[in-house]
Amino acid sequence: MADRTRMTEQVRQSHWENIFRTKDYREVLWHQNSPTVSYDLITQYAAKDDTILDAGCGASLLVDKLIESGYNNITLLDTAATSLEIVKTRLGRSADIPAYVCTDIMDFLPDRLYTIWHDRAVFHFLLEPQERTDYFKKVLQSLAPGGVAIISTFRVGGQTQCAGLDIVQYDHQKISEELPEGLKLIAYEEFTHITPAASEQAYSAFVIKKL
Repeated sequence: MADRTRMTEQVRQSHWENIFRTKDYREVLWHQNSPTVSYDLITQYAAKDDTILDAGCGASLLVDKLIESGYNNITLLDTAATSLEIVKTRLGRSADIPAYVCTDIMDFLPDRLYTIWHDRAVFHFLLEPQERTDYFKKVLQSLAPGGVAIISTFRVGGQTQCAGLDIVQYDHQKISEELPEGLKLIAYEEFTHITPAASEQAYSAFVIKKL
């Protein structure tokens, strides 16, 4: 199992690195000009000085919006170094917010506890049950007591692939079945993402609390 997991992580890194090297991040289907749902949920549960981890951040504009609103303790995590370079260039390389971590989410070793774990469209790529178990171990390891994970996935009945990869769809019942002891679903909403190509994607957003 260890060899299989390592191979999966290597493929993940290569896949996303290639996308950010060869495509304009503003034109990929998952891009949001205004990451409203994520921003609203984060600001609902986090104070300005709370620790926030954006896991699998890509080149999202979410960090720009959070910094503009006064959030000053943000860590960006992504497996693709190019995506983090895009954000650094966009924000200005001398900016001391955010912190950048380039690693696969399964290899992440937090050096602090976070109030918010944010993940828009990473979890749904984990096809193997053991991967999902390991993912939530990372969530528990990373969150402070009472902290929340804000996780968005494709919704049951919606898309079955993203960026050429298969995904797993979720609703509130299905995500609850994945949660280990110590994590509890406390809020759920459905939303529709309008892609840069003007198509619609059906999403679920989950707020999961560490007890």
